[in-house]
Amino acid sequence: MLYKSLLSIAGITLLMSACSNTGSHQAEVPAHSQNIYQSRTSDAPICGKLDDKQAHIPPDWDTFTPPPKGQSYIDPVFGCSVKRLTDSSQDETAWDGKHVAFMHYYSTMTPMNATDSLLFVVSDDGNWRIRNVNGSVGVPVSKMPRFSGHPVWDASDGNAFYYASTNSLYKGLIAGATVKTSALHVFNEYKNIVSPDAADLSQDGDHIALIGQNANNTMDVFVWSLRGQAKSAVYTTTCTINGDINGATQPGCIHKLQLTADNLLTIQFLGDGSGAEQGVRLWNGSTLVHVQDRTNHYDTGFDLNGKSIFIASNNSTTLPGLSNPCSSGWGMDVRQFGDLHSATCLLDHHPYLHVSYRGGPSQPWIALSFFDDRKSGPELLSDNSQYEKPSLDNWKVYEDEIMLAKVDGSTAYRLAHARSRSSENYWAQPHAAISRDGKYVVFTSNMAFHSGCPADMHVAGECTDVYLIKVR
Repeated sequence: MLYKSLLSIAGITLLMSACSNTGSHQAEVPAHSQNIYQSRTSDAPICGKLDDKQAHIPPDWDTFTPPPKGQSYIDPVFGCSVKRLTDSSQDETAWDGKHVAFMHYYSTMTPMNATDSLLFVVSDDGNWRIRNVNGSVGVPVSKMPRFSGHPVWDASDGNAFYYASTNSLYKGLIAGATVKTSALHVFNEYKNIVSPDAADLSQDGDHIALIGQNANNTMDVFVWSLRGQAKSAVYTTTCTINGDINGATQPGCIHKLQLTADNLLTIQFLGDGSGAEQGVRLWNGSTLVHVQDRTNHYDTGFDLNGKSIFIASNNSTTLPGLSNPCSSGWGMDVRQFGDLHSATCLLDHHPYLHVSYRGGPSQPWIALSFFDDRKSGPELLSDNSQYEKPSLDNWKVYEDEIMLAKVDGSTAYRLAHARSRSSENYWAQPHAAISRDGKYVVFTSNMAFHSGCPADMHVAGECTDVYLIKVR
């Protein structure tokens, strides 16, 4: 099942925790005290507070309950309106008659369509559906096609998306509450193709990252042009996959693919190291360029000067010879692919995080979502024996928050607490994803069940829902 293959993403979370700066504890500053926030910039989001670099414990942590599906609440600390789009306690049931938990998938692919009206939502039984921005079902599970990997939205047509199945690339076109499908190209040279973790459609809207399975079970990694109906230069792995690539979102030695802003491929291999098929490598059409030997969460885009960049925590630990521009030596930085030694500090002293970027000069905002996997700790459901009530002693700066940071590192706005008990499991991490136009941020949270998940969940201990913040 798709869901089982998704769980392997958790490995990168554990790896990140081994090398991420956990930040320092600072005294909480009341949300409404005077002079702790600067004036808003002219291109600021419509809600949120400028970063004051202080820890803010979310009030009513043990008692807060979000409103019903389709309704909103105002974050009491940072002021953004947060809308609930699903209710895992009652919306849908799996084959076993139990309720499914909902997620929006992953931070580096936007769940929102081009017109900001519909979202992909996946559940922990492996099924996908489409919902609108009020939480109503647009296309139910029964009317969705079956994917090999994950679907990606078209960049301009709000009713269109793309997906792989067997050895073909398809276009899906939403028609009412169903989907009309058409094959765009059959890759007869491969047994199967897959759209793997965690690439979105390219920023120019014309390119999609794919993997094809060869007859000898090596894999071709390539970029396909939708308009040109042609491949980019192909990288063929030396590693092989056992069995069938169909449905394998993380096949063989390949953990993730992500497109750069200029339509090259970054390949995150399964293991860390300095070998060719280890770490994160940039395939430039002729060689594998070392980007990271020790991997962590990253995303790509353009900077304000139109340079192709990636956003991650980097220093000599991730790649020999690199230095981090943040004061701690291990903050999030923005680094040019064309000059790996040129970097700007984005955010320092942060907990573990996921990063989401679709931008450039006209949309310069990066979505960051923070989580923690420590046990004992406050990010556990209160029925967990290792749960600790939040306090100034155990709450970190930025913990459990959704933030927007400008790509030049000049400013950051804190939008809301995710209120998710992310130490419970991988999918409880918020995984905030920004829309292609930068107007919305989507995240996942189990905030509705702070005292413990309902007993009739399809996967015990999983009771997440999808939430939406409008930021422009």
